[in-house]
Amino acid sequence: MKILLGGVPFGKGNIGDEAILNCVIGIFRRNFPDAELTVATAAGELTRQKYQVNTLPPFGFDSNLTMRDFRRAARGFDMFVWAGGCGLSDYPHIGASLLENAQKLGLKTVIWQVGMNRELNPDHFQLHGRKQKIADLLGITRYWEKILEKRMRERLQVCVSRCDLVILRDQPSLIELHTSGEFPAALYGADSVVLQKSSERTVLTPDAAGRRSVGICIAEKLNKRKFQQALDFLQMLQQKLNVRLVFIPMTGSDRQLMLALYEKLPDADNKLLLDCTEPDEIQQAISVCSLLISGRLQLTIMALNSLVPGIGIANSSKIANCLSMFGLPVFNNQSDINFNDLMSECERWICDPDFPERAKSVRERMLTRLKQSESYLKDLA
Repeated sequence: MKILLGGVPFGKGNIGDEAILNCVIGIFRRNFPDAELTVATAAGELTRQKYQVNTLPPFGFDSNLTMRDFRRAARGFDMFVWAGGCGLSDYPHIGASLLENAQKLGLKTVIWQVGMNRELNPDHFQLHGRKQKIADLLGITRYWEKILEKRMRERLQVCVSRCDLVILRDQPSLIELHTSGEFPAALYGADSVVLQKSSERTVLTPDAAGRRSVGICIAEKLNKRKFQQALDFLQMLQQKLNVRLVFIPMTGSDRQLMLALYEKLPDADNKLLLDCTEPDEIQQAISVCSLLISGRLQLTIMALNSLVPGIGIANSSKIANCLSMFGLPVFNNQSDINFNDLMSECERWICDPDFPERAKSVRERMLTRLKQSESYLKDLA
């Protein structure tokens, strides 16, 4: 059996996406031990060496590649898997194109633990630039944006309904999918990253001074005012809770955002900027922390793997969907964050003795759903 894993921008420098790939390869190897796995990725050579799989280019995420190229490459495969991420809302047009073309070739198609936010990506389904100016003059901006979204949801209704297996990563995503139509066979499981293992190599050690560590991941660009507010908050966090700050970038852009904050913080003794590139290294590092403040979903999941509480900073629902299962808070970074409230939440969760046991119970349910998902997957052999 030949299986193609894609639908996620693998190999583009996002450690969260690479964590998805790492776990998905393990899942498919376990359930299809004799299958020939191929990954669509921008990091072909690295992926081949690391996982001993075949590779193809990242169809859908490389402007030099067309769907004709995808069809040509996908001929001879038995199954195409949309392998995770939040593409049903972040880039549904790409996922739909891949599914449609795979289905035309007669491949089995699988949506595996993909998420869907309450809103389709504004970059693709709201008007911008000259088109927006013209639409604003005509008073039809919202009308036309609704048409764009309606067409996309109608397209999803068709191609998702034709899939052989549809499993979303959480219940809110499944509920959101149903706003696009009826999908009676669709289920929800859990993000594959709940299976991520820790590196045997120690990346981060406990603080020599005995201070607790707080992981920080900022994923959204800060204007001058928000930058200063964030800097003031981090200094207050260090002083009030006597913690070591550990900046954990998941992409190159994260690193640039956090480097500026890191350099502005005065005390070199209680701050670290990690330089990790592998998911298992991130998993080890976050396990040393007592709390995470994060704008990245996969990092948040890794923290919860280690029973470390997380506080979300995000403007989409995907982190909220995850943290709500654990009773953890999310602050919307589109509006002004109340940093006094954020500090109160940090004080609450960094020393909650009951959280690990509660989190363990939630994770067990997630792992059970993922195991059940694998049983449905195996039936496709």
